[in-house]
Amino acid sequence: MWVKPSEVLVSGPLWTIERANPHFLLQRRKGRGTKGLSSLLVGTWDTVLNTKPPTYRILHQSEDSEVYLLVSEAMESREALKDWQWLEKELLPTLTDISTEEASDFVRAKIESLLAIDKAEHAYTSVEDAESIPYREASEKFRRLFNVSEDDKLVSYYSASYWKGKFPRQGWAYLTVNNLAFYSYILGQEIKLLLRWTDVTQINKSHTILAPESVEITTRDQVYYFSFFLSSVEAFALIQQLANLGMRKLINDDTYQHDLELLLKRSKNVPKKASFLKRDLDARKMSEKFRMLFQVPNTEKLDGQVECYIWTPFNQKYRFGRLYISQNFICFQSHVANLASLIIPLRDVTCVEKTDSQPNGNTVDEAISIAMKTTKKPFIFAQIPDRNFVVEKLSDLLSKLEDPSENVLTKSGSGSGSGVGSDYVTNVSLPTTCSSSGSFENMEPCEPLMNIFKEDHHLDQSLEATKEILWEKHFSEFGRGVSMFRTVECTNLILKGIPDRFRCELWMNSSGAVHEKLSHPGYYNLMVEQSQGLKTVANDEIERDLHRSLPEHPAFQGDIGINALRRILSAYAHRNPQIGYCQAMNIVASVLLIYCSEEDAFWLLVAICERFLPDYYNTKVVGALIDQGVLDELLKDEIPDLSSRLEELGMIKSISLSWFLTIFLSVMPYQTAVHVMDAFFYDGARVLFTMALIILARNESFLLKCLDDGEAMTKLTEFFKSILRDDPDYHQSPSKVDRQPTISLLLNESYHTFEHITRESIEKLRLQHRLRVVQNLEDTQMKHVLRSVDQSQTKITDDEIQALFVMVKNGQLERTSAMFVDPQEKADPNRHYYELYKIDLDTFKNVFQYVSPWGEGPEMGQVLAERLFRLMDTNDDNLLNFKEFVYILDMVCKGDHIKKLKLLFCLHLPGVVLPGELESPDSVDGAEMACDASDFFIGKDDPSREKKVSAASLDHDDLDFADIPADEPETRAKESDLKELNKILFGSESKTDLKKFPPLPQKNFIHLWKTLHDMFLQPSSNPAMVDFDIENLYHSVSIVGTLLLQIGEVGQKVQSSSKAQEEFGSSLPKLPNLPPEPIENWSISFEQFLACVLNEAVLVEYFDRKIPIQMGLAKMNSTRLMRQDSISLTNRSVFYV
Repeated sequence: MWVKPSEVLVSGPLWTIERANPHFLLQRRKGRGTKGLSSLLVGTWDTVLNTKPPTYRILHQSEDSEVYLLVSEAMESREALKDWQWLEKELLPTLTDISTEEASDFVRAKIESLLAIDKAEHAYTSVEDAESIPYREASEKFRRLFNVSEDDKLVSYYSASYWKGKFPRQGWAYLTVNNLAFYSYILGQEIKLLLRWTDVTQINKSHTILAPESVEITTRDQVYYFSFFLSSVEAFALIQQLANLGMRKLINDDTYQHDLELLLKRSKNVPKKASFLKRDLDARKMSEKFRMLFQVPNTEKLDGQVECYIWTPFNQKYRFGRLYISQNFICFQSHVANLASLIIPLRDVTCVEKTDSQPNGNTVDEAISIAMKTTKKPFIFAQIPDRNFVVEKLSDLLSKLEDPSENVLTKSGSGSGSGVGSDYVTNVSLPTTCSSSGSFENMEPCEPLMNIFKEDHHLDQSLEATKEILWEKHFSEFGRGVSMFRTVECTNLILKGIPDRFRCELWMNSSGAVHEKLSHPGYYNLMVEQSQGLKTVANDEIERDLHRSLPEHPAFQGDIGINALRRILSAYAHRNPQIGYCQAMNIVASVLLIYCSEEDAFWLLVAICERFLPDYYNTKVVGALIDQGVLDELLKDEIPDLSSRLEELGMIKSISLSWFLTIFLSVMPYQTAVHVMDAFFYDGARVLFTMALIILARNESFLLKCLDDGEAMTKLTEFFKSILRDDPDYHQSPSKVDRQPTISLLLNESYHTFEHITRESIEKLRLQHRLRVVQNLEDTQMKHVLRSVDQSQTKITDDEIQALFVMVKNGQLERTSAMFVDPQEKADPNRHYYELYKIDLDTFKNVFQYVSPWGEGPEMGQVLAERLFRLMDTNDDNLLNFKEFVYILDMVCKGDHIKKLKLLFCLHLPGVVLPGELESPDSVDGAEMACDASDFFIGKDDPSREKKVSAASLDHDDLDFADIPADEPETRAKESDLKELNKILFGSESKTDLKKFPPLPQKNFIHLWKTLHDMFLQPSSNPAMVDFDIENLYHSVSIVGTLLLQIGEVGQKVQSSSKAQEEFGSSLPKLPNLPPEPIENWSISFEQFLACVLNEAVLVEYFDRKIPIQMGLAKMNSTRLMRQDSISLTNRSVFYV
């Protein structure tokens, strides 16, 4: 493969020369197929340092020069020889005719032209094209070593050491979308390790003497240590990111989907990644940071970033920072915190052009000017590297902007932070409507409720007017709207409180909610219309909480406020069924309606639930639990003494749930807490943490003396009541400690005291605690699922049920992200927990193969598993819920001989056996099969053969024919209803129920007999069944089959002719009246089948044997890790977590 020519000072002691001519050298890397001590050392060096050099390379050398020119690299000799032959044919004749000085330039130009042509002809059109050759080889090796699903793509791989005990095992760590895999094979010892990201509870950096830069990965059962030599920082960050994706998959059922638009993206100065997935994950990580910094919609993806200067007209200076570009925004953040920040929506841009002058008349280098629709003066960015490329990029983005009016339906689901798409928005079926008094008919969205309902205790008008003057002055200097410069001055004004007249405008602009509103015109009305009259669990909960929302406010004492609140809560529940409705949303939405119009309040609620406080308002309040851990850790760092005391009192959970869920609205009067909301929309969730810390710090001395949590909460409640909304005279005498604190003072104090707590640090802590919280919730969920399965009806142990649950859950996560239920059904409290976890046919076949002895045959096991699955799938969704799965394994593995024989009989009834399965080309006559089977174990010359078969067929002392019913009409043999069979199979176990089974027709009986023969063709590999003699089992099956066959044929002969009575004489009991016409096909009842099997003790013992389930699951897991290529190993160590 041709590479961009680069200089190499020496040909290299690590290489051997394979071919040479006067101008070129073909070299091979030592340790790659070469022998000797030096080759061994070089190979070990390359493995440890993870350099991954190519096996072959071609160098060009001019005469009298010690500098070589690298022109080609290859992993295989075929590719290297192809390039070598081209050089000898195309370049070597020309090089002999030109001077030495021109030879290097000529070779460089030729190779660069080849690369340009190759790049033009082989532009990336797929993910595979964007992947490097070493990555593909590593991916193929990973597939050979670990038997994982095809969807589990390799992201990256690193040379690493796994610390097993005190000694490291050198090998390779493979990081995939779903797993961390490690493989080592040194001195005949092989180690395989596979950790699922969904099982990880903690990831930390570990520093020890032997391993100073180790990564500590904790699961529920064990702690693992890995050392990454030259890529420890990169590997640690990627491990955290992949584990976080795994946790989000558990929380929201989100699955990772790579962004194919990256294949067509134009970029500069971006290092090439070996894996497209690694590139995509890096881009995703940068986009998340970009969205967090500027609070833009969750659909925004960072396109590029570059360092530059911005002209700030308010102080006539240039500020150094970083310029960010996405599909819909141009953003700037100064390197000095709070110095200058700017958001420019592309929808407001009229022109982007190069410029060499600045507003004060001076010249400026490499600058661009961005003209706006909303402002008179353009924004100037200077000293931009690759200015031409940036201008072209912005022009291209501007040309792709869409008309927002077209996005009402086509993009109605965008902007959701919980994976909510348009399927839940525009394609929602309308079930039975409810006749609620609060109908949505004739909806008239209301204006801010503060304009309709005036409160008596309103703020001092002079102070409100002063704030309005300060803000108007700020607007004139720093701009207004979304593209206002955000500086320290703006932060100070926010902390003093926003005047009511500007509150909605500033909330919408600073939170980014205005972007989603403008990009989706008419969307709110659509959601209200589609949610009108829906009978859902969320709407029922909303109705119960409507009159509990700020009942002291006059707006919510009548229909105007109540109807508006109902509309926005129902519209949001319809938009995002995964969240639906959660208590506390009503309180937040009520305050939003006081200061904002109805549609603005809706979009602010969207921003809170999906961006500012993600996962807070779902059924498990995962986000609040995560932030509970974050607050606890911040308390340990900032106020350690108080932290330990609060932990003893158990108050952290109360604080995070009651304070954070309602943004302090539940503990303060809303007129006071609204100041916290001002700062919250401006600076994000960090405001909640700093505010909680300053409140606890102010009450530290009292809280340390509290005897119980009740006393502590009473004190905090009194403190909240003492907080003033604002006091014009307070700031003039802040030194007076006897005065009550104001909310603006607390906000200022929290900002300055804990200014080192940033949004980035909060997100890092959230990532760490998300692992632990989600795993604790999963453990709780598992307990609920296990409790929902009635274990009194099964003989499976608790440990076995737990192992089955883990297997089903992991299989479901690997198979797809969906939980196989609609989000509204998932949130239904009447839905059983076991219905959330389901297994598909392929996974069931795999489990059946390893757990049950019936599944060991290559064909028979698969056929029986498919019939069993079809029999249990009563709702025809091609899935079995966890309870059905447990019950069927209980019958197969733990049932007695009667249960297992009932099941085996049912699996061969018409309707369960498809018609095509009986038409096998190798089927033979039943009597002939019986004879052949008997001859197999009872030779023709055996004198006891005739006696045994005769006794089995003619001696009926052990069979009570009075209890065996005569054949019923042929309708009993028709296809059975699977649901009825399921009820009979898992119903009561009385003797009368045995007569409910339909009879088994002749063809189906022969099919059952073949199944039994196949079952004992070879010894079982199941440890619980290895002590059975296969010949005895086969012999017993032959006797039972022969007896049943003769019973069926005797019955047919007796019914068809009176000669049957003379032929068998008195050996048969008197039969009832027979029909005059012969019946072509006979059938066997279950009582007959059971009675014959009970005559063979070895079969009874076989079907009575209990099968340990965990042993089979462990074998299934270890088989996934077995190496596929045959290598003789002296020691093998396999782990699966």
